[in-house]
Amino acid sequence: MEKLVLKENETVVRELRHHPMIVIPHLIISFLILVLDFFLMYWLFLQGWWGVALFCAVILIIVFYILRLIFLYRRNNFIITTERLIDHEQPSFFERFQNELPLHKIKSVEAKKKGIGGAIFNYGNIVIDIMDDVAPLELYKIAKPLEVQRELLALLDKEGETIKEELVKDDPLALVLAETRLLSVDQKERLIERIGQQIDVEQPAEKPVTPPQNKGL
Repeated sequence: MEKLVLKENETVVRELRHHPMIVIPHLIISFLILVLDFFLMYWLFLQGWWGVALFCAVILIIVFYILRLIFLYRRNNFIITTERLIDHEQPSFFERFQNELPLHKIKSVEAKKKGIGGAIFNYGNIVIDIMDDVAPLELYKIAKPLEVQRELLALLDKEGETIKEELVKDDPLALVLAETRLLSVDQKERLIERIGQQIDVEQPAEKPVTPPQNKGL
């Protein structure tokens, strides 16, 4: 795997992969096919050259399938750093994607554990809601999802405090605007309306101007 280039003062917090249960069923089925192949070896050899070819072909296909499975399992990972989330996806040998998500663009993190397998082996999905109405990022069958959720929320709290401190120093109004990013469009419109009402209440009414009186000589 290529080396991850980190930014200044950025450190890796955790590297996540799919739970091994996602590949174990495939390995079991492959092993059973190999057992069946060797069980029929004597009969296949009696059939002549095509039987030998079939026996060898099954072994080669299973070995290739297992190596491909392990390779893709190792190449698909999710890295959490102090500044961003990096998602590596590799669906095939010659196809690879990398997506990055800054921590300050995360709205919420949800952990889901479903089914008997998730409860017994402690794996589940992590759903990350993103700002700007972008579709959520979902990580499937991650080990210890509740622990990962707590770790991400702790990073978000730390990132939020850092951003607030910088905004307060530079521009207090920017802090308020940063908080409004969590609101929907409808909520922002209602907020603007309330601010306008508050300005009308707090703004003192203008005193009527009295025209000067002309005094007769």
